[in-house]
Amino acid sequence: MAFNRLKAKIKGIKYLPFKQDGKTYNLYDMPKGFVIKGNLNLRGKDLTELPDLSEVVVKEGFYCDDNQLTSLKGAPQEVGGNFICDNNQLTSLEGAPKEVGRGFYCYSNQLTSLEGAPKEVGGDFYCHSNQLTSLEGAPQKVGGYFDCHSNQLTSLEGSPKEVGGDFYCHSNQLTSLVGLPQMKEGHIRCDDSLGNKYGLSSVFSYTQLCESPLYKSESAMNRVRSKLPQENIETKPVSTKQQEKTETKTKQQEAFEKTNAEFSQWLKDNSAKPTRE
Repeated sequence: MAFNRLKAKIKGIKYLPFKQDGKTYNLYDMPKGFVIKGNLNLRGKDLTELPDLSEVVVKEGFYCDDNQLTSLKGAPQEVGGNFICDNNQLTSLEGAPKEVGRGFYCYSNQLTSLEGAPKEVGGDFYCHSNQLTSLEGAPQKVGGYFDCHSNQLTSLEGSPKEVGGDFYCHSNQLTSLVGLPQMKEGHIRCDDSLGNKYGLSSVFSYTQLCESPLYKSESAMNRVRSKLPQENIETKPVSTKQQEKTETKTKQQEAFEKTNAEFSQWLKDNSAKPTRE
């Protein structure tokens, strides 16, 4: 160990020892392609940055929680177990592993975006207690629970396509549950006021939500919106005088107004308050 420390000093690099198979390595000077057979625990070591482990494979869990990290630059790109980076000062997930076999825990940071998260997580994905305003960038598939409570979300658009466990989204600024992932099992937890809107409590199953007439209507409305043209379509030239009085409407605007009118009519026809199950 003393030799490795001296070697690091000569190279002018930091020293953080790691033992495997009777040998001691410096995590700041790891061979490319090195495989760590078990867990790598860097919890609570007052780190402000990670050693460059981007070309190291961790077969089990990687723990770098309870530090002072502002970035995940240098994190291993393949982790077979849990990746735990909660209770740091992260504002971004850029540099996070591309592959995580089990859970990904990035709660209690200062995240404003999930861009950089793995595309798929085998276990839970906990991103609660951050400063998220959007779920864009979230994993497309989560094998376990998805927990995004206590953020600043106004929409669930960008949620995973598939979640295997419960979905927690309470303590946000949501007015709708449109955008929820497909859920075969598990329950949804939201604020009481939002559950009441659909005639439900604050905890309910995905099947119960899908039976709500209001949720069906909102989802249908959202599908129509998503199919509207994204670019303005040119219209015939009009006179200068007409341009001064009115603005030419695009086909996109007309289609939106039509669907909005249909939705308003639906609300009038179904104005009775839903009953709680």
